[in-house]
Amino acid sequence: MKKLHTFLTCLIISAGTCIHAGGALSDESTSIGYTSNIANELEGEWTMLTVRNKDVNTRERAYLHFNFKDSTLYGNNGCNVINGTIIAHEAGKIEFGNIITTMMECHNATSERTVMKALNDVSSYKISEENGIRYLTLMNSKGHSQIRLKSQNIDFLNGAWTVTSINNESVSYNNIRLVVDIQEMKIHGNAGCNIINGTLFIDPYKDWGVEFQELISTRKLCPDIHIETALLVALEETQYCKKLGSGEIALLDVDGKQLATLKRLKLR
Repeated sequence: MKKLHTFLTCLIISAGTCIHAGGALSDESTSIGYTSNIANELEGEWTMLTVRNKDVNTRERAYLHFNFKDSTLYGNNGCNVINGTIIAHEAGKIEFGNIITTMMECHNATSERTVMKALNDVSSYKISEENGIRYLTLMNSKGHSQIRLKSQNIDFLNGAWTVTSINNESVSYNNIRLVVDIQEMKIHGNAGCNIINGTLFIDPYKDWGVEFQELISTRKLCPDIHIETALLVALEETQYCKKLGSGEIALLDVDGKQLATLKRLKLR
C-alpha cells in the first residue's frame, strides 16, 4: 500500500525523482540512521492534535505513522496522503526527508499546508504520558512546538473473554466466549448459544474509545436468549473501555456508564 501511495504521489520527471512537498525535485535515495531507543519510543501511529499550537481541524484524520524497520514516515495531513523518510541519529533528535504528498483539492487547504511546513521544520521531539496516554511533541530548532500528537495502546482488548456482568447484574451463564482481534479489527465468538461476528472501530480522538460495529448473530432459539440480547445491546452501545484490574476490563457507554465487565480466558 505504501508503494502505491508513493507511486500516486510522484509525478515522474525522470528515473528516481519525484515532486517534493515544497515543489522542488529531490532524489529518492537517502542514507538514514537511528538509535533503537528512538524506534522504541516512536514506532507506530500517532494522531495529530495541534499544529503550531492550533487545533487540527481537518476533514480527514490527520496522523503520522513511523516505521523504523525501513526508516519511513507515512500518514495523512488531513486531506492528502504523506510519505517520507526518517532521519534520526540520536535520542531526542529527528528530521524528515523527501516528504511527498498526493495532490487532492482540500476543503481546508491552509491546515494541510501548515502541516507540511511544520514537518519540514522538525528537528527534535519529546515524549510525555498522562493517564496512560502517550503524547509526542515535534519541535523546531528553537524548541517551539510544531506538531503535538497522541498515541494510545488499546492492545489490552486483544484475546478471549467471558462476560461476568451486564448492566451491573452478575452473569453466571458461563458459555459466553468473545474473541477480540485488534490486528484484524474484528470481534467474534459465542454469546452463550448463538454465534456473533462484528468489526471494531477504535476512535483515535477519544481516550480509550472503541466501538463494536456491524454485529450479526445467528438466530437459534435459546433458553437464555434475554442474556444474549442484553449482551448484544451492551456491545452496540459501547463507546469506551478501561482496565479494571488484572485480566478484567469494563465496557462503557457514551456517558461513562458501565455496560458490561469481561474477564480474560486462559487459552489452553
